[in-house]
Amino acid sequence: MTPNISSTVKAGPARRAGDTSSPAVMLAVLWAAVTIALAVPALKVGVFDAMSTDDAMRLVEVRDLIGGQGWFDMVQHRLDPPGGVTMHWSRVIDGPLAALILILRPLSGAHGAEAITLVLWPALLFGAALLLVAAIAKRMSDGGDRQKAQLAAVLLAALSVPALIHFRAGAIDHHNAQIVLLLAFALLASEIGQSAIKACLAGFAASLSLAIGLEMLPAIAAACVAILGLLIWRGSSVSRPISIFGAALAGSSLVLAAALQQTHSPAAPVCDAFGGPFLLLTAGGGVSLMAVAGVNRFRPASSARLVAAAVAGAVLLGSFFKLYPGCIASPYAQVAPLLTTFWLDHVAETMSFQTVLQLEPQKIPGFYGFPLMTLGFAVAALIRCAPPARFRWIVSIPTLAALIGISIWQVRGAAAANIVAAPFFAVSLASLWPVREQGRQLVLAALIVSPASLAAIGLAARPLIEGILKPQYTIAAADAATSCQTVSGVTPLAALPRGRVMAPIDLGPAILAATDHAVFAAPYHRNNDGNLVMLNAMMSAPEAARLILSDRQVDYVVICAGSPDQQDFIKLAPDGLAARLGRGERADFLEPLDLDPTRRLAAWRMRK
Repeated sequence: MTPNISSTVKAGPARRAGDTSSPAVMLAVLWAAVTIALAVPALKVGVFDAMSTDDAMRLVEVRDLIGGQGWFDMVQHRLDPPGGVTMHWSRVIDGPLAALILILRPLSGAHGAEAITLVLWPALLFGAALLLVAAIAKRMSDGGDRQKAQLAAVLLAALSVPALIHFRAGAIDHHNAQIVLLLAFALLASEIGQSAIKACLAGFAASLSLAIGLEMLPAIAAACVAILGLLIWRGSSVSRPISIFGAALAGSSLVLAAALQQTHSPAAPVCDAFGGPFLLLTAGGGVSLMAVAGVNRFRPASSARLVAAAVAGAVLLGSFFKLYPGCIASPYAQVAPLLTTFWLDHVAETMSFQTVLQLEPQKIPGFYGFPLMTLGFAVAALIRCAPPARFRWIVSIPTLAALIGISIWQVRGAAAANIVAAPFFAVSLASLWPVREQGRQLVLAALIVSPASLAAIGLAARPLIEGILKPQYTIAAADAATSCQTVSGVTPLAALPRGRVMAPIDLGPAILAATDHAVFAAPYHRNNDGNLVMLNAMMSAPEAARLILSDRQVDYVVICAGSPDQQDFIKLAPDGLAARLGRGERADFLEPLDLDPTRRLAAWRMRK
């Protein structure tokens, strides 16, 4: 793929051999350097311990799939036994991960195949992300030195700190794949008016991203509205490719629904995953685009297209609100208030802009500064660009604005916002700043205002910022030296006979990945029952806790002295079971087990 990038340079004097200013060379160097840097933590602690809770749960799902669990069976049977919990993830990521592991198994064994996959998968996706960033910068550059704009864009993407965590070794959950698909959609959507093939691929990229998860729905929806605006504006000249985009969006959504869900599932009111409600929006949105384009064939007037678009939109949204009124609320609305206070409010990636400003204001520049700056430059570039280039910006600006909106609601949206902004910033600055030696100036500007530089400025100014804003408190992070929230940290439990484990929320995925045990608690909003049972047991007085544990047929109770959960147990319920066990007190219904020589992990067996 790299020769296509280097070919963007116009014919001219041949470059010297070994010229490292080539986008292809720069891309390869940055990919290798950043990939190695992101793998260093995994090399130090082991790639399995570099996994987050979501990565560990993804690995458990993939193992279950390889072990014979049905493709359509999305129940995690070892979570909240005996019934299990239906996960809101899809098989789109499980499939290629399972294929990689099975291909590598004959060469490196089961454990080695998993370890290689944990390193290879995010590295390949990061390479794809850099290639797409370079392609977007090339496509959007309107004259000038496209090569330098690509260099600056790739450099900015490589310094997009909020996004890089999703490409570290061990990152196999789904966020990195969604970022790559959104970049592909942004590239293809900007060329809908010129290519029917790219229009078709844009529809497929959008529906595939939504089939993985709904995090990018606002950005994709904003771009689709811009595409509808293009159809209303230009009419017959773009009606054919936009019809193809609508058909591809609707058709691929239906195909993916059939491939990922059981026949009765699409009708279910699933509001936190790719199900009936959002299948209605994607397939219905594609059909609506086709309908507006069809009206244009019989009445080629902008007023007719506008009326058709208004009617189609009203029917689509009206049907959605009528059939699925519950989907208007946040997917976290079903989480019990106690769980929200104890767990969800302390999850770093779900914090809102207001919460970040209150608790960790020094992170604001690194999360929000670069996308907001890019949005301003992009609007200025739209105003000054030539008419043929206008639609690229009309699609790009709402997409970026929607990503910023997502990140204001939940900070995890900042990852996609920063890396998607990289090519837009490089191209808009190049168009607004026509100076001599522009390439060198662009690269220098990229270094100065990159997300990494802004994050460093925020950290350096932390004392001043905290002195002005006076944050209330900080999010407690697990201490690597005392935490048990890794696969190796809970591996001692694997020596015990298979049973049901009552353990804090963040230990659940690691226990599932490291052992054959079942757990009750894990950090997923659908697991209300298991998480509440765990909280009630750990925070109740010993006699009440014994009744809860016996009722759920618990075999083992586990706590981790260094986990933030344990500190919360002590603070919220100082006389509860977890706090008492942490102080070394005994409960007559629990038999202490000496499993962990480091004394970080403490376990007890229920006396029968």
